[in-house]
Amino acid sequence: MTAGPQLHTLHVGDAASAWSRAGFAVAEPTGAAPHSVLLGAVRVLLHGDGGPRGLLRWDLVSHAEGLPTQGTINAADIDGLPTAWVPDEPTDEVAEVAEDARTSVPGHHNGVTGLDHLVIGSPHVQRTTAALLGAGFEARRTRDTDGDGEAMRQVFFWAGPVIVELVGPADVGAAAASPDAPAAFFGLALNSGDLDDTAARLGELLGPPRPAVQSGRRIATLRFKAVGGSVPTVVMSPHLTSSG
Repeated sequence: MTAGPQLHTLHVGDAASAWSRAGFAVAEPTGAAPHSVLLGAVRVLLHGDGGPRGLLRWDLVSHAEGLPTQGTINAADIDGLPTAWVPDEPTDEVAEVAEDARTSVPGHHNGVTGLDHLVIGSPHVQRTTAALLGAGFEARRTRDTDGDGEAMRQVFFWAGPVIVELVGPADVGAAAASPDAPAAFFGLALNSGDLDDTAARLGELLGPPRPAVQSGRRIATLRFKAVGGSVPTVVMSPHLTSSG
């Protein structure tokens, strides 16, 4: 990992009840902050289901010089991705809920242990890559695939301990959406300490585990919509550790 931006908070247009029904431990509102869920080191703020839905904004921390000033909210979007740059140490303006959300939070009943990666979609991967690089991210790997007969490109970045996966058409001219359309947050991939146990706990809310693209890992789809969730979400088995 590099010293680039770190993912601090995700804002989601969901009711707390949806996440609770999906087996997540939901912290009560604190001050002006809404219900929240802790996914490893990343906090998810749940703004209710009465307005915009899905992934609404990410809050990033950066210590690099020349990047947007810490402590500013909505300083600048990154190729259309709503973005806030926040200080490493929370202020009243940024997060009144920080300490309560990050301490004494019980484990999730569904067995989820953290956030593996955040998926971003773009009709123009090269343009969005350039925007992320300009915001201080470093591209770690690029992968071209041919899923469902369409040539796709994935570019991977680190945001602290979380992977950011940018995906879109390898050929800008082949994009279904206008190449001028902005990038957008798509979904989440979560880690489970034991995917079979998570499947047993969630029952029909989790699809059958299947082999993941990552060698040796498995993945299953969380049927979030069934309980009122709006974020496409998958759950993955643990990362493999090398031995010897």
